[in-house]
Amino acid sequence: MTDEQILRWMPYVFPIFFVGMWLLISTLLGVMSGWFNLQQWYADDNSEEPLLKLGWQSGVMGVGVNLNGILTLAAKRSGLSIRIWRIFGPFQKPLLVPWSEISAEPARSFFTQMVKLGLGNPPNGRLKINAATWSKLVAVAGPIAKVPLPLATAVSRKSMALRMFLEWVVITAGAATFFWFAPYFISPPGERVGLPIVICILFPAIVFGLGQLIRYARES
Repeated sequence: MTDEQILRWMPYVFPIFFVGMWLLISTLLGVMSGWFNLQQWYADDNSEEPLLKLGWQSGVMGVGVNLNGILTLAAKRSGLSIRIWRIFGPFQKPLLVPWSEISAEPARSFFTQMVKLGLGNPPNGRLKINAATWSKLVAVAGPIAKVPLPLATAVSRKSMALRMFLEWVVITAGAATFFWFAPYFISPPGERVGLPIVICILFPAIVFGLGQLIRYARES
């Protein structure tokens, strides 16, 4: 096949290739997270109205599969509803895990206080979420659920803000260090052309700072 033929077919082949790869990767993540195993036992038929719905949530599921900002968690009368944005999980069905089959234990991710949930009895899957998020769900469902719910350590807004600030400092420092020293490794000896130190610091500080502000507004 000539280069001209390749260029002619590229607009048709690339979308098919991209969609195929997207479906493959999302399916592999569904397997690694344990979602497909859970949906066999805890499918949500959407027959219950949520008592509280929290969108744009993040979590770590299965063998370290990060689901950043693409989860929707809801407290329902019978259990915890877990959904993933359809575009990131085209074959992952919504889950509804009964309250009686959820266990919780304290965990931590960087500076953030988390809760590791065991889904099933015995656990068929794991989901680690923000402790403040779990507290909100338990506060709403606790008076209605037919079983005692595992609680999480209370997280104050001040404590959450301090932890997010420390995360911002560490991430900004790491990114600024990378931007400052990277040119030394890619430029010929004696010909380093890098970014000014102010840019190296301000760019990651602003980008990650905005991200942390949005995250704080969402989780507080």
